[in-house]
Amino acid sequence: MTATDTKAESRSLSAAVEKLRFAMVGTPDGDVWKSRPLTLAGLEGSTLHFLVAADTDWVQALGNGKAPCTTTFSDPSKNDYVALQGSARVLHDRALIESLWSAPAGAYFDGKDDPDIRVLAVDVDYGEYWDSPGGAIGRLLAVTKAAAGAESGSEGPVRV
Repeated sequence: MTATDTKAESRSLSAAVEKLRFAMVGTPDGDVWKSRPLTLAGLEGSTLHFLVAADTDWVQALGNGKAPCTTTFSDPSKNDYVALQGSARVLHDRALIESLWSAPAGAYFDGKDDPDIRVLAVDVDYGEYWDSPGGAIGRLLAVTKAAAGAESGSEGPVRV
């Protein structure tokens, strides 16, 4: 079964990323795509929020417009994977930055008032998820089920 099959069960965006905090976010850089790891700071509707530094080349390249974007989350220990497509934009909204601020963000910025902080807002248009039982026993169960012709996990579209 693929995520586009009609039998696939959809999952809301918030449910799909509920326990996944670390993402690889890809944006175009000229003719190539480049990805970097980011920590999810928040989710509002179908928009993911990440705190980023304004002085990085890739953030400056996004400018004030929108750019196509891919965002993937994974937790291999639990066999949970999410792939999202949409568009990215950079916001300089001090109130939003303050609401997204967390102690771990202090490792990357000089406090929530750091003038270099921006919010990368990723507006998700489409997504898919895959999951199956995690851990060594879960993987063994998945292989055993697959060998017997049974489905061992779930996958489907992400509702945005």
